[in-house]
Amino acid sequence: MVVATHRPTRLLISKEAVAHNIKETRDAAHAKTVFLAVKANAYGFGLLEVSRAAIDGGADGLAVAVIDEALSLRQAGFTCPILIMSLIQPEYAGIAAAHSFITTVASLDWLKRAQPYLSADIPLRVSVAVDTGMGRIGYRDRGEIDASLDFMQKSPRQFDYYGLMTHFSQADSSEVDYFHKQLARWHELTDTLEKPVMVHVANSGASMYHADEIPHDVIRAGTSVYGIEPSLGELRPANYLQQIERLETELVFVKQMHEGDGISYGHIYHAKEGEWIGTVALGYGDGLMRKLTGYHVLVNGQECQIVGKLAMDAMMIRLPGELPVGTKVTVLGQDGDKRITLDDWGNYIGIAPWELSIIFQERLKRELVDHF
Repeated sequence: MVVATHRPTRLLISKEAVAHNIKETRDAAHAKTVFLAVKANAYGFGLLEVSRAAIDGGADGLAVAVIDEALSLRQAGFTCPILIMSLIQPEYAGIAAAHSFITTVASLDWLKRAQPYLSADIPLRVSVAVDTGMGRIGYRDRGEIDASLDFMQKSPRQFDYYGLMTHFSQADSSEVDYFHKQLARWHELTDTLEKPVMVHVANSGASMYHADEIPHDVIRAGTSVYGIEPSLGELRPANYLQQIERLETELVFVKQMHEGDGISYGHIYHAKEGEWIGTVALGYGDGLMRKLTGYHVLVNGQECQIVGKLAMDAMMIRLPGELPVGTKVTVLGQDGDKRITLDDWGNYIGIAPWELSIIFQERLKRELVDHF
């Protein structure tokens, strides 16, 4: 998709805020090594922008979901360790090995199918995934784990047993029974295993709330670094994290309305006599949900309601009076003593904040800045 560089709409990412959140996450987890999950375009905030902010801000490695994301990072010049957290097809094992990707493996069959694609010169770094109760990927039987480790040991120039991992499905809630069931299963399956270079089980929630119960030298951080409190404030106030994003634009058109004039598709909003309405160059084509209709943006430190249905490329806001075209509009971020966050959007719509950022579109121009 084309990036819209010739309009006044920008998604800014603060290097200072990313660095702050990495430190907060590392300190909470007592972690030596932090991998930041930058999958799915870094949760929608921008793969290259966030990755640069993360490495500059103290992250030790990056974690992605698909090999194409990892390749994009290498092509952009990132030399740090890169973990591929999801399964790749066995025929891409040679590509993964050539780029030193840490590759998740979940079955002996995968290792056997990948072997023909590997050379004796560059072994594949393997992270063994153990399914302790997430039900997604991973070994569920100790016998198969042992058989896979034996297979790799007999092919040491093709496979490097580098990592051991699991994923907790419920680590960010006050309900801890299932977390502890998964933890018990982890110990049952892995306690007597030879431990590799990386033992990584902690996402943001496990890092923040269970650091004393789990291996935590290496953690896979996500939501906390993006400024989103993993428990959404249930287990810890969110003010220890900083908002990393600022979504800003400008008024591109301003008009005074007559009584009853309809605004946008379906005319769900009708203006009052003399009301001033501004048009903003931002819409659901950029990844904003139409359910934000009725919420507000910030103009000169004042809340201005979004009126009428969001269009694909524009939305209309009710202004306190006549304002000039070019006036700044803050859609996410601070303006004066008021602030709008993804948590605010999520509370208004009823959707988790990371589900909102993930749908930001490529058209939305992203910029890395030192601070806001």
